[in-house]
Order: sequence, then structure tokens, then C-alpha cells
Amino acid sequence: MLNKLSRYYHTLKYLKPIQIRYQVWYRLRDQFFPVVIPEGIKAPRFQKVTLSPFPEQFEHYLGNHRFSLLNLEHTFENSIDWNYSGYGKLWTYHLNYFDYLHQPGMSWETGKGLMDDFLADIQNRKDGMEPYPISLRTINWIKFLAVHQRFPQEIVDLLYAQYQVLTKKPEYHLLGNHLLENGFSLLFGAVFFQDEKLTQLAERILFNELEEQILEDGAHFELSPMYHVILLQRALDGYNLLINNNHGLNDVQDLLKEKIQQMVNWLDEMMFSNGDIPMFNDSTHGQALEPKTILEYANQLGFSSEPMQLSESGYRKFEFGDFEMIADAGPVGPSYQPGHAHCDLLSFVLYHKGIPVIADRGISTYEKNSRREEERGTASHNTVMINGVEQSDVWGGFRVGRRAVPEILEDREEFLSATHTGHDHIGCKHRRKWSVEEGSLRIEDWVDGDVKQSEAFFHFYPDVEVRELDRGKFRIENLILALDGFGSAEIETYEYCPGFNKRTEASRLRVVFGDHLKTEIIES
Repeated sequence: MLNKLSRYYHTLKYLKPIQIRYQVWYRLRDQFFPVVIPEGIKAPRFQKVTLSPFPEQFEHYLGNHRFSLLNLEHTFENSIDWNYSGYGKLWTYHLNYFDYLHQPGMSWETGKGLMDDFLADIQNRKDGMEPYPISLRTINWIKFLAVHQRFPQEIVDLLYAQYQVLTKKPEYHLLGNHLLENGFSLLFGAVFFQDEKLTQLAERILFNELEEQILEDGAHFELSPMYHVILLQRALDGYNLLINNNHGLNDVQDLLKEKIQQMVNWLDEMMFSNGDIPMFNDSTHGQALEPKTILEYANQLGFSSEPMQLSESGYRKFEFGDFEMIADAGPVGPSYQPGHAHCDLLSFVLYHKGIPVIADRGISTYEKNSRREEERGTASHNTVMINGVEQSDVWGGFRVGRRAVPEILEDREEFLSATHTGHDHIGCKHRRKWSVEEGSLRIEDWVDGDVKQSEAFFHFYPDVEVRELDRGKFRIENLILALDGFGSAEIETYEYCPGFNKRTEASRLRVVFGDHLKTEIIES
């Protein structure tokens, strides 16, 4: 009971008053005065918006009521069940986002047919009428209408009705990327409908959230490279809308231009030479479009990357010889919304000749289960666990109780030293140093305090062959990993996550050591 109370205390104490206030208000309102989509509403006016070309999405609609979402396929026999829950809520959400309207070869007839099917019984679209799916769906619908320059009045009217629901449900109880997505959707509604209420709400949300959520070095503050790419695409779509249509949102346009440039710079800096991004925190393959695709879209709209230094995000990149390494010395994310955070402090990812060698495990699920907790846990990252205790108390799918706070001790070219508070409560401390010396990567770990067991983990990308040459010396393809100061080192298997609901076996090295471990990675 005391542990549970402590967990709740450390989880709730970081919440902003606005989150608590709206959490209570929305729960009471949903019980006694639920918001429903208004019937018979007519859009007073709209403009036939135009857009510059934008990237196509992944192919998720396979025809004949067959969908492949989150790597799980389902066919609806008679009509589409938009509330289908057989694969969990995230799958249902994706069904209701309508991203597939922008997949290759999507015709007007097919897309409109799907929209009509959704609208046929819109009052009973339970999950689809939550604010987050409303936000993504309304953007996708307006983009689809703009591409085909067809604006059926019945669809326009029900678009307007959905915006009436969204204006009553901005996600102030969650904040973070959810509220920012609400703001982008309201921006589309404001321009499309030339509506003053939508305009004011969009301005208020976007000004507040863009200023807070985009850090000084351009990273999105939840520190997930995957979500950074998704939100950069959304920002580019908003900018695309503003530069091509009539509106009174010049201040928003200027702010978007500034923030997009920062986000472009950060993404280009974080990208490996082969176009990959590290899968830190909640990141996985197949959700965001390829970073190069988004940067090409940005370039088409007038943005090109500019040199920058990684700073506030806590990520640092080393490039030396044929090596590329990105280290994570950043916080768990915004203290009041760390839902996408992992126990990955002082972890790193290593590429050699453009090929991933040491990788972040990634994620395969958002379900609230033991797999989700394991994938967020310390032992799933290339860092150190002390006494079997997690760096941060990740729980409940998207919760964090006690959380580690990082501190960068020394930061210069090809040298980084950092520590964190994740084990202070058990009287222990972990410090890690990365350095480049004579073309090799050297990593040193120190642990202090009441240490019973220290474990360092190195997760290798699938198909990377690892074999022991001698005690403490391992061949990793055409590299050598050498250990000094360890007690034992074992090659184990783990499940790498190439996407949601996808797992594949790969190798990792588990190293038990005392108070000081040296690791050197060199070309063989």
C-alpha cells in the first residue's frame, strides 16, 4: 500500500492545475452532460482550399473493407465497424484517423465511400468522436477534399459538426502532443470555414503549445524522434494551408515558419547517414513517414536544414571515421506529461558505415501490459541497471512515478560525460563517459554507493552476428567490442521491435561488473 501511495504521489505531483481541473470537469460532464455531435447543423460558409502537393501515406486500406493497421489486418464482412476493438484501442483510433485517404492510388470514389460510411451513423462512433481522432480525421478529410477539389455539402456540414464537438473537448487534461494536434486541426477548420471561434481557439492553442513544445534546439519536448517527425509533418501541412489560402492568421504563419525551421534543423542533425533516426523513447518503425521524405516536403515549402548544435533535448551526436553514435542524456520529457518516456538515460545507438550495429529496442505495443513495461524498462536499453532497480518508475502504459533527472557533467567535441538521479533513492549513482580516442569509441561506466549488482546492456540490431573471441572480447560483424573490469559477460537473445505488433529475435550482451567498466569498440 505504501509503495502504491508513493507511486501515485510521484506521478500526480507533477501535473499542472489545468490538467487536474479539466480531468475532473470532463469526467463530470461526460457523465451528466455528454457532448454529442449536433444534428441538422449547416456550415454557414467555407472556402475551397487548395494545397501544394504533400507526401503520400502508407497503404493501409486494401479494398473491400479490408484494413492493415499497426501490422494487423482485418476484413469487415458486411459493413465497417468503426468501433471495432478486437485489436485494442490504438487500432480503432487508426481506423478512425483516415490517414489512408492519402495512400497511393486512393480514388475520389473510394475515399468518399469510406467517408460516407463513417458519416452514416456518426452519432454512434464512440472512439472516433474522441478529440484526438477528430483532430487527425478532420485534417485528413479537408486535405482529401482539397486534392480532388470536390466539396460535397453533406460532408462539409458534418465536418463543421465535428469541429463543434472538438471546440468543447480540447485535451487540456493531457496537454503535450495531443493538445498540439487539436490546435493544428482547429487551424484547418479556421481556414476552411473562415470561422472566428475556430480561429481564436487555434491561435490560442498554437501560440502557447508551439512556444513550449519546441525546444531551443528544435526538438519536440516529448523527445521521441518518431513523434517529432509526425508533428513536423503536421506543422508543414498547416504551413502549406496558410501560404495557399486566404486567412487572417499571419502571426501563426510566422510562428510556424520559425518553429518548422528549428524542427527541420534538429531532424537533419539527428538523422543517420542512411536516413534512419534513433528509436529513443516511444519510437518505432512504420508509424511516421521516412525522415528524408519529410525533409523533402519541407524543402518543397521553402525550408532547408541549417547547421545547429544539439542542446536542450539532451541528445548528442558523434561522427568519426565510419562511425555515427547518438547518446541520450536528456530528461524523461515534460514533467507533467512523460507518457512516452522510457528508462533510457545514458543509452546510445551506434551505426557503422551507415548500418545499425547497436540499436534501441523500440516498441511493439501501447497496451497496458507487462510487455509495454518491459519495453520501456532499463534493461531494454543500452545503459546500466543497478541492483535490478529501474531508472524511473514507468507504469500503467503511459505513467511515470519517480523519475530520473539527468545532469551533463562535461560536453565537448567527441566527449560527453553525464549522470542521473535515477538510483539516488537506493543510495547509488551511475555515471557514464563517451569519448573518441584514436578512431575508436570508448565508454566508461562508474557506479557508486550501496551497489550489490551492476549490469550493462548492449542490444544489437537483428542479423548482426555476435560471437565471443576471448574472455571479454567479442566480434560484432567487422567490429571488435572489448571489455575491461567486468565480472561476467553473456550473449543473450531479446526481441527487437521493428514496428507495432512485430517482434524479431536479436542478440544482446549482458555485462555484470563491479564499480567501473570500460568498453571499447574498434574496427577489426
